[in-house]
Amino acid sequence: MYSRQINPPPPSLIKNGKPVFGTFSGHVSKLDIRGLHGPFGGVPLPSIVTNFRIKSSISFVFSFGPFIISIIFFDAKLFGFAEINIWNEETGRKYIYKAIMGPRRRFIPHNMEQGFCASFNRHRYVRISWDRRRDRISLIFNLKGDSARPSVQAAFTGHYSDPSTVETTHCVPLKTWRRCSASCQSSVKFYGSLTFEKTSKSMAQTYSEKEGQGLFVVTRSYLGYITYSQTIYASGIYKNHNISFVLENFCSDFQECEFADRNALFVDGKFTPLPPVKMTQPFGISKKWIIQDTENMVDLTFEPVSNNFRELSAFITKIQLNIIYGKFEGVFKTKDGEDIRIAGFGGIARDQMLRI
Repeated sequence: MYSRQINPPPPSLIKNGKPVFGTFSGHVSKLDIRGLHGPFGGVPLPSIVTNFRIKSSISFVFSFGPFIISIIFFDAKLFGFAEINIWNEETGRKYIYKAIMGPRRRFIPHNMEQGFCASFNRHRYVRISWDRRRDRISLIFNLKGDSARPSVQAAFTGHYSDPSTVETTHCVPLKTWRRCSASCQSSVKFYGSLTFEKTSKSMAQTYSEKEGQGLFVVTRSYLGYITYSQTIYASGIYKNHNISFVLENFCSDFQECEFADRNALFVDGKFTPLPPVKMTQPFGISKKWIIQDTENMVDLTFEPVSNNFRELSAFITKIQLNIIYGKFEGVFKTKDGEDIRIAGFGGIARDQMLRI
């Protein structure tokens, strides 16, 4: 059985100019990786230069009633963007809303105790906030529609004290041992409401007093000039179990390192670290994916249903992003040896190229 050492979170993820690699229980007070010595080729560049290569993102994926909702915030220093994808699993309808955010000092805060990230666009207002002293994580959005999309409003709240809530922190090497990528992952149960306003083709609808399961991930990474990544996020309530998982495509550069990945399974408030996986798409990313590991803990297929492609360029930065909605089928094995079987479990795969 695969095992990975899990330690309490360190005071800082950077110590004496070097990353503190590992998987940690709970959250760090600050998700801050500034101050590495020579992260790019060992050249002692000024910190103002190397810090500029740190890019941050927030991914929030959750299920609520028949909907799977994906929210992405990306902080590229010079600009930021937010995108909200709402997919109705029952009807297959998909609504996409995005907003470009102008230059700010910081889009995504370092503070994991209390903070918020928001798009203040008057047509695309989105705010994710967290406050551990008040035992709350919340999401609010107000999205103005058009001829193709309805206006949508939502308000959701989750509590860190809920027995089903579980959090982890990961700091992993990125391309070389000198660079790192750090993330905080939270699997949280949410309650709230979602309202679609009336359009010429549909009636107004409100979904309220329902519970949903969400996966909240904040990531900060030292990125090279071009970075490719494939990541899977899924979260939902399945057969009375609260299930969330994160899977990243296998990186062979660090295959002998026990903390080289941040693959994770969360079931009813329990965390199982997962081994590196290999995602293969023999017929392309829009056809069936096969996801397996070598420890017999992950054996899944992912059947894409809908693909949303985005390309964004600003200054020297370019992002190509495929967000693929689909269904998972297969089995996980928890650290306690229990098989968690899923079929028709909705989630997203993200195929991304980032040039900075």
